[in-house]
Amino acid sequence: MQTVEHPISTYLPRDVVYFDGSSATLPQDYVLKEGNLRLFVPKNKIEDVVNALKGSGFREEKLEFYKGEKYSLSMRIYNIWELHVRIYDDGFIDGHFEVSRDHLEHLQYYNIPSIYEVFDFYRTAYNKLHIFDNVAKKWIKEVRTQYLVTLEPPKSLTAWQPIAVVVGALSAIGIIAYALSRLDKGED
Repeated sequence: MQTVEHPISTYLPRDVVYFDGSSATLPQDYVLKEGNLRLFVPKNKIEDVVNALKGSGFREEKLEFYKGEKYSLSMRIYNIWELHVRIYDDGFIDGHFEVSRDHLEHLQYYNIPSIYEVFDFYRTAYNKLHIFDNVAKKWIKEVRTQYLVTLEPPKSLTAWQPIAVVVGALSAIGIIAYALSRLDKGED
């Protein structure tokens, strides 16, 4: 078990103006739900964005909960946190901060969406920030105020790799013990 001290914080849109001229104050629980506010890049820029993210240290993830994405990339941020980015065929992008996959808590601990940090990592490939309100089905033209949201770390962390090694070793011993218990003299 490891004790952690450092939370992670980000800004998320609060008061917004849409391209149709209407405005809204987005509730905090609304902006905290992943998929409500989404980044977008044109389809012909997806590969450039992926390459920019990989060039910044992101790596492709194979062990994850598939949500229809074309690319699933993550990068370790600070001590225990990862920034996980999902890029879809249609150019939409979802990102969030979460506990690293190195820990069992990754499977069930809270996460918080990331908009500006993801954009900062790919802006060298595509320097336009497009935010889509997926529930209102409107493009955001202006963000007037923001929420500062903070994700506190879990009280303790459990690395899964040592547990997997012990379970693997015990399984191997069990299989060998079973095989040896089945030893018998060969008869016709």
